[in-house]
Amino acid sequence: MIYVSRMNIRVGSKEIFIDKVSLETLLSKRLSKPTKIIGYEKLGEGFHAVAYRIRLNIDGVERSLVLRIMRGDTGWGHDYVSDRAASLLLQHNLYKSSPLPSQISSIDVLCLLPDGSVESIGDAVEFIHVMDEVTEEYGRPYVYDLFDIASRNAITDRDIRRCRILASHLSILHRVKIENRNLYLRHIRDLVGHGEMFMGVVDSYPDLAKLGWIDEDRLIKLEKKMIEWRYKLRRYTHRASRIHGDFHPFGNIRFRSDDQPVILEYSREEYGEPADDISALTINYLFISIWKHGSYTQPFRILFEELFEAYIRETGDTEILRVIQPFYCFRGLVVVHPLYYPEMEDWKRKAILNFIENTLSIEEFNPREVDEYLRDKG
Repeated sequence: MIYVSRMNIRVGSKEIFIDKVSLETLLSKRLSKPTKIIGYEKLGEGFHAVAYRIRLNIDGVERSLVLRIMRGDTGWGHDYVSDRAASLLLQHNLYKSSPLPSQISSIDVLCLLPDGSVESIGDAVEFIHVMDEVTEEYGRPYVYDLFDIASRNAITDRDIRRCRILASHLSILHRVKIENRNLYLRHIRDLVGHGEMFMGVVDSYPDLAKLGWIDEDRLIKLEKKMIEWRYKLRRYTHRASRIHGDFHPFGNIRFRSDDQPVILEYSREEYGEPADDISALTINYLFISIWKHGSYTQPFRILFEELFEAYIRETGDTEILRVIQPFYCFRGLVVVHPLYYPEMEDWKRKAILNFIENTLSIEEFNPREVDEYLRDKG
């Protein structure tokens, strides 16, 4: 046994420490009796978790408990601290809610803070994110710039400048690289199967038989293509980069009056494929042009091509043209979603659906050939 005031614990490739006094205080409160830690030892380690036994003196009675800590270095969807919290909270709640009583009790789920202290979150029923207020000084959502462009059917120097600013912002963000095959594969896997991405979007569509512009057979073909692309992109794990995750103009991108961008709602994943962010923005240049004009008009063509040219000029990343196709499928199905934009005519949805299908069928995307991708090729 080890008798120290600071508990040093090895979790896979990472070492953490727990302040003994903080843990004793929390356990005393949870167990409703004065509790002292008199020793600890490692029980074992698997792909998913590490287990430590802590030996306690609980009001004069010796008892042992187990600390289970999820590993984040082996993949399995446990890469981020939020994943590990979700897994432990689920297991804790399942123990407590099982219709068949267990002989083993789940005591709590603990939050480890940077100073080694611990807090209880086991009784949580929801989590609350506290942020600064987004006031008028932060500007309006970037989509209103795009609506203005559609209204006047012309582009200004400021429109070009802001497009280039966004390309530069993404180039700086994506410059942060990580050598982590698991995280890249996770992002590509989630692209296809995550509840907020391709399959989740498809499942949120209303009755396909009543839509008219799309049907089950067409979606099945898209799904098969997405699986094929998943395997193509498995060769690109060297591209793992910091990403935004939902880089769209409907509130997540704003501009101050001095053209300083204000970016909100980083989401889903910290690292992944940069094409996610590029597709999330550029699909909206295409979408708003077709939504408001019924065609791919010159002002939006300029923005679409400028975004790619500026981004590639800053990053040198021409490889993005060989991996962006499945991200356009996901993002395209979002912007033609019949619940999100019910006033959009079906023939306009069909044009973007053509773009999705044609893009999935090419090996290298060309930003200057969007008109070709919009054609119905049967």
